[in-house]
Amino acid sequence: MKTVKRIVAVLLAVMLMAPAAVHAAAPSVRDTNINKKKATATVTYNKKTQLPTTITVNGQKLVVGKDCVIVKKKKSGKKNVGTYKITIKGIGNYSGTTTVTYKIEKAEQKIKTSTKAKTYKSSTIKKKGKTFNLKTKAASKKVTYKVTGKKSAKKYIKVSKNGKVTIKKGIKKGTYKIVIKAKATKNHKQGKKVVKITIK
Repeated sequence: MKTVKRIVAVLLAVMLMAPAAVHAAAPSVRDTNINKKKATATVTYNKKTQLPTTITVNGQKLVVGKDCVIVKKKKSGKKNVGTYKITIKGIGNYSGTTTVTYKIEKAEQKIKTSTKAKTYKSSTIKKKGKTFNLKTKAASKKVTYKVTGKKSAKKYIKVSKNGKVTIKKGIKKGTYKIVIKAKATKNHKQGKKVVKITIK
């Protein structure tokens, strides 16, 4: 009987000590101080006023709304390409405030045309030439056209400044290309598109 009592007493002692041991082993969570640390961010122009959603602080990526908040002073968001500054405050596992240098970079410039490719029978072109309009649309107003392909390409294919394409009769069989380029703008990179003309 005495032995049983001793065993019970030992078990109780172990059970009481276990929570204390677990509590002592648990690591304490410490805040990372971002006060006056180097902070940068990059976003791409999208025609809208925007602020970064992810910010790199001292090599660590912080998510806005989870790890930090932007301290707004009136309208801090910007729209056009450029370099700007905002202030963030750490939250959650982060504390302190710092200034962020964030960039809005140029977006890719898409060129739209009424057609991507044209195909004609050589027998049809022998009798009469063909014309069509590319109806080019781009962010830039400065658009250029260049005809490439066979040596005779420029002789038989002409493109006006307004994008009107003229294919003269007598053109040889083959594949020809019209390379369209739109000059870079303040908010867009240079754009490029190729329209193929196939004579079978």
